[in-house]
Amino acid sequence: MTATGAASSSNNASHGNTHGIPSRRLFVAHSPLDANGRPKIQKVLIANRGEIACRIIATCRKLSLTSVAVYVEEDKLSQHVLDADEAVHLGSIERGNPFLNIDLLVQTALSVGAQAIHPGYGYLSENAQFAEKVRQAGLIFIGPSPAAMSTLGDKRASKDYLRRHAPDVPLIPGFAGSSQEVEDLEKAAAEIGFPVMLKASAGGGGKGMRIIREASQLRSELGRAQSEAQRSFGSSDCILEKYVERSKHVEIQILGDSHGEVVALFDRDCSVQRRHQKLIEETPCPFLTPETRKRMGDVAVRIAKLIGYEGAGTVEFVFDVAANRFYFLEVNARLQVEHPITEEVTGLDLVALQIFVAAGGRLRDLPVMSNLCQTGHAIECRLCAEDPHRDFFPDHGRIQLWRPALQNREGVRYETAIRSGASVSIYFDSMIAKIVVWAPTRAMAIEKLARELAGTTCLGVKTNQLFLQSCLLHRAFHDPAYTTSFIPAHLPELLRNPYAAQIPGSLDYLSIVPCLYLRRLSSQVRDPTSRAPFHGVRRQFRNQRFDPVNVHCDIVTAVDGRTKEQPTMCVWKPSAAGDNGQELLLYPVPTGSSSKASSADAAAARELTVRYNAISRALRSGEVVSSGSSYRVSIGHWQPVQGSPTEPKSWLASSMEVSINERKMLAYIAVAADDMTQTHIDRPQRIWCHFPALGTSIEYRRDTLLTYCDSIRQVAAAATGGGQQKVVTAPMPCKILSILKKSGDKVESGESVMVIESMKMEVSISVSASGTFRTKWKVGDAVDEGGVLCEVE
Repeated sequence: MTATGAASSSNNASHGNTHGIPSRRLFVAHSPLDANGRPKIQKVLIANRGEIACRIIATCRKLSLTSVAVYVEEDKLSQHVLDADEAVHLGSIERGNPFLNIDLLVQTALSVGAQAIHPGYGYLSENAQFAEKVRQAGLIFIGPSPAAMSTLGDKRASKDYLRRHAPDVPLIPGFAGSSQEVEDLEKAAAEIGFPVMLKASAGGGGKGMRIIREASQLRSELGRAQSEAQRSFGSSDCILEKYVERSKHVEIQILGDSHGEVVALFDRDCSVQRRHQKLIEETPCPFLTPETRKRMGDVAVRIAKLIGYEGAGTVEFVFDVAANRFYFLEVNARLQVEHPITEEVTGLDLVALQIFVAAGGRLRDLPVMSNLCQTGHAIECRLCAEDPHRDFFPDHGRIQLWRPALQNREGVRYETAIRSGASVSIYFDSMIAKIVVWAPTRAMAIEKLARELAGTTCLGVKTNQLFLQSCLLHRAFHDPAYTTSFIPAHLPELLRNPYAAQIPGSLDYLSIVPCLYLRRLSSQVRDPTSRAPFHGVRRQFRNQRFDPVNVHCDIVTAVDGRTKEQPTMCVWKPSAAGDNGQELLLYPVPTGSSSKASSADAAAARELTVRYNAISRALRSGEVVSSGSSYRVSIGHWQPVQGSPTEPKSWLASSMEVSINERKMLAYIAVAADDMTQTHIDRPQRIWCHFPALGTSIEYRRDTLLTYCDSIRQVAAAATGGGQQKVVTAPMPCKILSILKKSGDKVESGESVMVIESMKMEVSISVSASGTFRTKWKVGDAVDEGGVLCEVE
């Protein structure tokens, strides 16, 4: 292990409130003092990573406590490593997850001289053995006692305990046994009545959770749920309970001390979910009456006092909208992901209160706790690297540009460990950031969060940014009675751009923006001392200027995995002398038509010839001029988003205001540094453009005529590859969890054949053709992105 010094506080301040610093001043409870007049806790090791580590570090800084981060090789560029006062390297996650290694974390805390460990959430945060080992080592565990965690932190144990000691607490119907045998669970499911919910007993966050609608699903889903639970929480134990179709997910934030005091810090509505994981949370729950809110709070406090609960926790309930009654669901014996919205409406720093009670502080000694109230409305959304159009499949890659909107700093809060240049790794959860807003009313909070999302720039990976805006602006979300079925019930509408009705005509003209950007950028990054061939030749020079094909032409493709790529020709008129006031034509790239060829190679060659000739004819015949759409474009504002204008690479991430036919459009644009070669003719470039007016970003591929034609053969060869063999490739680096067929087995189109895991998510792999299944992999193997998972002959 090696320790590294972290960035100075001045460096942290430069990030504004984008890394876990609350948007409004919160009450901070300082750690109690020891006999020598010093804080009982002076140094905290954070046994977690990412945004929650940043959040804890921010409070440690306010309390003048020394923070120690731990990190793995795959996460060394995370913001929490820079923010912490000290950072300890724990090796590579490929050799075992250090965040689940109890002995390693405890020894690390002892080696750096920490008095306490904060577990964050996820990983070992609800692991009673971890809490016990921490305390046996003489350290303070910033969380509940091992006994409370064993009793209430485990879903099965908590229900068993309440049946014995608080039979009046309404429990959701479920299987009371502990058996993990399929036969026993099938029998229990039949008695409960389908649909039932299968979920991990030791954790939350939607991991290991499945809805079972018929008996035939249970066997296969149990294995996957247990596998996911084991990897996420270190325990494969699962429980079974009734699934309430029309329900709201409502939770009560609690806080207890070691002197028997427990308070309820009001409710949160967490019903907007996909894959049983929360996407949008708000407080207060707009559906609850004051009487129901009080009853739920009283039940939560009673449950916590039964076991002597210490620290922050959450008591979760299912509210049956149809029956108008609530059931106890579970206790999350830790800080929740959505805790910031409670902080915003109560004015309390929950992390500081966790540290206060862990050091033995009495809640009764804090005057602020005797007059608790909610003020205004707060909403949080989780910005994730995922593609909603592909069943929320996670994405990964380098963040080319991260720029929080912060249109109104008052009442806006970002919590993230991401920054420009960092990567979204396949080894961790897909959440990029939490965006939190506070406003006096719910309607104002919704509008503020939608605007903030629209203006936030995250380029380089696919995100759910636009989907979140669709959720916030959808009419059903404005009905307080929305349920956990909100997303599945309205999915087709939520996948549409909510601003489309406000945007006249087609958006094809936006492909002008990356072309204009690259043309300006090429002159900006040119090295005046370069000895590159033809460096002194003026721009737009053409050796055969009377040949109609010899024009400035870019071919731009909006990269969209949902639809077939439709490239567009962007032809610049030769009369243009500069970058301002240029005229151009947009014209769909003609494809031509070809007859069948005798072989795949011949077909590819034929396709290349036909498509090249179609482009050549369109240019030579004047078809582009007569039929293309004409535009007048100019740049009104252009500057780098980060870095100094004197540094060429700083212009690779820029803001640009473009006028297209007198209509102004603001865009934040990034291009990978590796794509910016001196001549731009040897390969295409990838450009990411964020348009605040659209609330989203678009990835483009820009080709010259040369690079486009060069790519046709590869595309044509893939499309005409004989059809005798169908190949399924890995969508991202992954691990093989199970292989459902043997090589040589017959499979049908649409049949699931493998299960892979990436970014803490299990994905079923199906084939799109019928035939004979073949694979070279075995369970446990790692496969690189693009690697062939299986073939169907």
